[in-house]
Amino acid sequence: MNKLSYVFLFFLASISCDSENKKIEQSIYGIGSFKKLELNPINDSIMRIGMETFKLKCASCHTMEYKNLGPDLSDILSRRQPEWVMNYLLNHQEMLKKDSITIKTNLKFEKNCTIKLNNEDEALALLEYFRIYQIWLHEFNAK
Repeated sequence: MNKLSYVFLFFLASISCDSENKKIEQSIYGIGSFKKLELNPINDSIMRIGMETFKLKCASCHTMEYKNLGPDLSDILSRRQPEWVMNYLLNHQEMLKKDSITIKTNLKFEKNCTIKLNNEDEALALLEYFRIYQIWLHEFNAK
């Protein structure tokens, strides 16, 4: 191989590595309109709506204690940014196709998520429930 070939291969490798870094960076917040959330102290009444929403729309596939048809969500906020969770809840079909974290996680389960939320408020209520559940989980495990 001549010198020009090595330069060309190095150039191709650097482009592919650069595009991979962009994919990983994008996955931190998922794909959707949420880029930065300002989270207030947990609102108990909104959290209760989230708990009921979870029971109605998520509990058939997800649990808060162990894997079911979908991943255990009890500690989702220790693994994912709140923005990622919101983007997934509201835009999961696109994330199932384009988000590297979602695609990799989905390979471990037989079914795709079929959640249908009515609006952004429902997603925020679920996020509040995930936030309080994570606190409960850490308090329980600390005992």
